[in-house]
Amino acid sequence: MARGPKASTKIKRVPKSPAQRLAEAIGAKAEAIGAPAIQVAKGMHAIVDVPLRDGGRVVTTQTLINRGGTPVARWKAAKLLSNSQVAAIDHCETLWSRLGGKGLVMDLARIPGAGQGNGWAEQEALDDLKRIKGYVPARYWSVFENICRFDETAGFAGSALTECRNDQVAAARVTVQFVADVIAMNERLSF
Repeated sequence: MARGPKASTKIKRVPKSPAQRLAEAIGAKAEAIGAPAIQVAKGMHAIVDVPLRDGGRVVTTQTLINRGGTPVARWKAAKLLSNSQVAAIDHCETLWSRLGGKGLVMDLARIPGAGQGNGWAEQEALDDLKRIKGYVPARYWSVFENICRFDETAGFAGSALTECRNDQVAAARVTVQFVADVIAMNERLSF
């Protein structure tokens, strides 16, 4: 009686995701220097394993807060922007929000040809932004608007200012700080 080829059972190795490799690298580095091991779990949570002096272990769960969604949010969280600069950025964001997003989604409640009903607010915001835009050179305003309004990465926006890769983020931040200072001074914004 002839038998077919033997069925072999092989264990298939699944490649690790970049997040898993990063978590393992952080854990290995933390163990090497004697720091608490941090394992990043799903979402924005971390499990911290702290060894005690008497040989026991304490495991705690902490929630990590992502304060780095946009360059402006990171700079605000790191206290790299002064209060007057934050007030100027918030003022411009308010004006941009009054313009309304001309999105790709159709508003079915809007009557075609009837306008949006907030024409004066839009026109006043446009006038204010035109006046504010005239305070600084166009190149600086472009960097400021791209970072603060459109959430462009600071390195990419800074590439318009310098060719040195190490200085692009710093150049973008200094430009945003300068434009915000000029706006706060000319608009007499208080914080």
